[in-house]
Amino acid sequence: MKRKKPESNKAVSSVLGYTLILGIVILILSIIFIHTYSMVNQTREKVKYGSMAQGFEKIQNMINYVAYSGTSERSIRIMLNEGSISVTRGCKISISVYNTTSTVPVYNYSGYSGAVVYSYGDYKIAFENGGVWLSSHGMPSIVSSPRIFLYKKIINNQTVFFMALTFINGSGSIGGNSFARILVRFNSSSVKIFGPGYIRLKIVSEFARAWYNYFNCLKNNQKNVASMQTELNGSNVYVTIHFSEMILTSYKLNVSVG
Repeated sequence: MKRKKPESNKAVSSVLGYTLILGIVILILSIIFIHTYSMVNQTREKVKYGSMAQGFEKIQNMINYVAYSGTSERSIRIMLNEGSISVTRGCKISISVYNTTSTVPVYNYSGYSGAVVYSYGDYKIAFENGGVWLSSHGMPSIVSSPRIFLYKKIINNQTVFFMALTFINGSGSIGGNSFARILVRFNSSSVKIFGPGYIRLKIVSEFARAWYNYFNCLKNNQKNVASMQTELNGSNVYVTIHFSEMILTSYKLNVSVG
């Protein structure tokens, strides 16, 4: 004679089954929520840093206007959207210019460019030596080009190299959700012109790969790519450019953030 299982055992089995199903549903909903929240947060950050990148393009335009026009001063207000903005020493740039008949440089320079930098978490945006640069989770890219150009004259096929250096001297830092006021004052400018020869550049920057990619774009846009050699080694960028004529301009500006 078979014994029947107690009804209590069936009830316990049903409760365990419902509990297991409920646990699976909660787990799935939690995964969906985390994934959705992460996507929303990433989208919000992209919008925020896209807006900040546009703000830095405005800073670039203002600095260029003061530098090129010799205007005494200009200022702009930027909404921070968290994070902080400050004036730093920027990249280090070393320049040696040679003519075609000498191995001794006819011009030497080495120093820091200065920079205006916004940083928050793993993101950083900077105006550095004429360009706007972005670093996202350690991956640098270019937002807006520096004033460095290489082109060929159609008539006699000469290579002309133009480089405008922007040196920033200043201090100040501000953070939070407030507005930051960036004030730019003109200091001085100079122009140097060199005949046939070549220039050796070394740029040390946390945006080194973006600098390297920019010079490679210049090189690839020329039919005679042999006129430029580029090398990237960590945070160091090495560039050699052969030219028929070189125009080197430098602008010194005083910048304050507050």
